[in-house]
Amino acid sequence: MKYKKYRNYLIAGSLCLGCISAAQAKPVVYDIRGVKGESLDNVRYYLAALPAIDSQKAEGRANKIELAVRQAMQAIGYYSPRINFTYPADKDNRLQIQIEAGKPVLIRQLQVELEGDAQKDPDFLKILSSMDLNIGDVMHHGKYENIKRRLKTLAATHGYFDAKMEKADVQLYPNDRAADIHIIFNSGQRYRFGAITVDGIPQTKVIQPLFHFKQGDFYDTRKLAELSQALSQTRYFQVVDVHPKMTENSDFVIPVIVHLEKKKPNQMETGIGFSTDEGPRVQWNWERPWVNDDGHRFSSQIKVAQTTQTVDFSYRIPNKNPIDDYYQLQTTYENVDQDDTRSQKIETGLHYWTTLLGRWQRDYFFKTAYEKYEQGEDSGNSLLFLPGASITRVRSQGGIDPYWGDQQTVSVMFSDPTWGSDTRFVKVWGRTKWLRTYASKHRFIFRAEQGALLWGNLSEIPASQRFFTGGDQTVRGFGYESISPLDSSGKLSGALNVSAGSLEYNYQIAPKWRIATFVDVGTATNDYKDPWKIGTGIGGRWLTPVGQLRFDLAFGVSEQQVPFRLHFALGPEL
Repeated sequence: MKYKKYRNYLIAGSLCLGCISAAQAKPVVYDIRGVKGESLDNVRYYLAALPAIDSQKAEGRANKIELAVRQAMQAIGYYSPRINFTYPADKDNRLQIQIEAGKPVLIRQLQVELEGDAQKDPDFLKILSSMDLNIGDVMHHGKYENIKRRLKTLAATHGYFDAKMEKADVQLYPNDRAADIHIIFNSGQRYRFGAITVDGIPQTKVIQPLFHFKQGDFYDTRKLAELSQALSQTRYFQVVDVHPKMTENSDFVIPVIVHLEKKKPNQMETGIGFSTDEGPRVQWNWERPWVNDDGHRFSSQIKVAQTTQTVDFSYRIPNKNPIDDYYQLQTTYENVDQDDTRSQKIETGLHYWTTLLGRWQRDYFFKTAYEKYEQGEDSGNSLLFLPGASITRVRSQGGIDPYWGDQQTVSVMFSDPTWGSDTRFVKVWGRTKWLRTYASKHRFIFRAEQGALLWGNLSEIPASQRFFTGGDQTVRGFGYESISPLDSSGKLSGALNVSAGSLEYNYQIAPKWRIATFVDVGTATNDYKDPWKIGTGIGGRWLTPVGQLRFDLAFGVSEQQVPFRLHFALGPEL
C-alpha cells in the first residue's frame, strides 16, 4: 500500500515538472539577416516547413536548419552561401541567421527542343520566344520548372495526348558558377475533333452559331470550354454537358458529345428589395425560355415600388446568334408618382441587338410611346415615334466583387412631326463608370454622366423625356431626381440638360467589408446658370452573394441649410 502511495506522488510530481518544463519551452523564432526580396521570402518558406524547434535546443538542430537555408538559396541560384548562427540566450527564443548569398550560378547553355507536331504550332513557338530564363540569367529552379509546366499544360490543352518529356536535364557547375539546361519535349501527333453529337433538342440550328469548331479541326480544350459557357449564357438549358469521348478515340480523332436538357417551359421567380431611390419594391418575373424550336423566348416582369409601377412584356427572336444577335419586341406600361411628376406611359419598341462586330453591344430601335403626364405646371398627352440607337460596353475582372472594370453607355433618339410625333427634339445621353483597385485594398470609382435635349421646347416634351438628377446613382445627399429647375409655382419642371460626376474611394478593412468616402456633383439645368449641387459623405460596403450592399450617409454641402440622407443600394458594382 505504501508503495502505491509513493508511486502516485512520484507520478504527480513528474507531471508537474513536465508542465513547468513545457510552460518554459518556447519555439524558436528565426531572425534572418543579410538577404531580402525573393531570397528572404524563400528562406522563410523553407524554414516554415520545418517542425517547431525548442529555442533551447536550436543548437542541436543546427544541421537541419542550415540544410533548409541552403536548399532555399540553391532554388534561386545561390549555391555557395555563408551561413552563421547566433543562438538564443537563456531567456530569448530568437535564432539569428546571418546569410551571405555569395555569387550566383548563371545559365551558360539553354536548349529547349521541340519534337512532333508542336514544331509547327504557333503557341509552342511563342513559349520558346518568351521563356522566363535566358542565357546569362541566374539559375532559378522555379522558372525552370515553369518552362516544363507550360509545355505540358499547352500540350494537354491543344490535344497532344501522347506528349512526353524526353529529356529535362540541369547540369550544375558551382565552382564555375555555371548551369547547363537541356530540355527535349516530344509532343507527338496532335489530335483532331471527331464527330460532334448533340442530344436533348430536336434541331441544332439555333445553337449552331455558338460552335467555333467543327469535325476535323485541331483539338483545343478552350473551344470546348467556350462552347459550354456560351450554351449556358443562352438561358435555354438547365443542364449543359460538353465532353470529349477520350476512350473512343481512334486515328488521333476524338468524338465530342454535347448533352443538353431544356429548362422547364415556365420559369417564375419573385423578389423583394429596397433602395432609397425607389423605397421598398416587389418584383415578379415569368419567362418561357423555349416558345418554339427556333429559340424564340417570351418574358414578362411586374415591378411595384413606392413611386413607380411597371409591367413589361418582351419577345426575343434569335438572328445570327441567340446571345449576341437578336430581335426583340418589347411593350412596357409605367406609372410614376414622384415628387411633382405624374406620368402614365405605354411604350412599344422593336429592337435589334448585336455585338458581333466587337465588344460594344448595339441596340437599334424604333419606339412608339404614348404618355399622359403632369410635370409641375405642365400637363398634356404626348404621342412620340422615336427611332434611335444605343451602344454599351461592360468590362470587369473579379466576378461578383470586381477589382477592375468599366462601363460606358451612349444613346441617341429622335422625335419629329415629319413622321407623326407631337413634338420635335433630339435626346442624347451618356454615362461612364470606372473601377480600379491598387495594392489590393485601395479602390477608386469614377462616374460621369451627360445628357441633352436639343432643338426642343421643354413645355412640349413629356415628363419621362426630361432630365432630373439626384439620388443613389447620381448626387447623394439629395432625393431621387429632386434636382431640377423650378417653375413659377415652385415645382420641379425637369430640364433640357443634365450633368453629374462622382469620385469615390473604398478601403478594405476585412475580407467582406470596406469603408468609403465620396464626393458627388451634378445639375439638371436649361442654361447652366443654376448652381451645381454637391454631396459628400462616408459609407460602408458589405459583400453579399448577390453583390455589394452599399449604405452611405451623405450631406448636401452646397446648400445653406445642409440636408443629409441615408442611402441604401444592393447589387453588382458594374
